[in-house]
Formats: sequence, C-alpha cells, structure tokens
Amino acid sequence: MKGFYQAIYRDDDLNKAKRFASERMDGLIEHYATLSGVERYVLGRYYDRVELTVEADSIVPYLNNKQELRATVIFEGEYKGDNVKDSRDVVLVQEEGTWRVDQILDPRYRP
Repeated sequence: MKGFYQAIYRDDDLNKAKRFASERMDGLIEHYATLSGVERYVLGRYYDRVELTVEADSIVPYLNNKQELRATVIFEGEYKGDNVKDSRDVVLVQEEGTWRVDQILDPRYRP
C-alpha cells in the first residue's frame, strides 16, 4: 500500500503505482491519466513532500469481508510551503495472490 502512494508522490510514476493497484484502481488511473489528475480526483490531496505511515491496528476486514481489508494511512508533508497532515482509509483487495489498493474511501463516509 505504501508503494502505491510512494510511486505517485515520491517517484511521480503512474505506471509504477499501477503495479500496486487493483483492476478497478488501474481503471481510475487510466481515466485521469496524469499525476495531477490522479492526485486531485482519486487521492484528493496534493503534496510536494510527504511521509506515510500505516496504522497497524487499523487493518481490519472491510464490511466483514475477509477478501477485502481496510487500513488507515497517515500523511504528513508539505504542499506549497504549508505543513499538511491528513489520513485516508484505503480498501485493499487480493488479486493474483497480492494485496492491491482498490479504493480510497471518502473520509466523510467512514464505515
């Protein structure tokens, strides 16, 4: 999961991010096509520099489905000189034996 965000925010590489993305997320990345588009419409946040942590105790089955996991990612970074701290809940699905980023949940509707 961290690899997905690092590919976008640190490496500026959407193709690398796709390696960590589910088929659904891959389709969103293709649709928005640019780093700026993905940051704005899929991830909902821009960063010039960011550090990521995953809250280990937040990793739980999503909606009681053991084939999907929800985890909280904490972001601490900078954008245009301002310090920015945020969190997002991410849904992971298992595809081809690997956990992949499938959804970025809207923080207003956290289940």
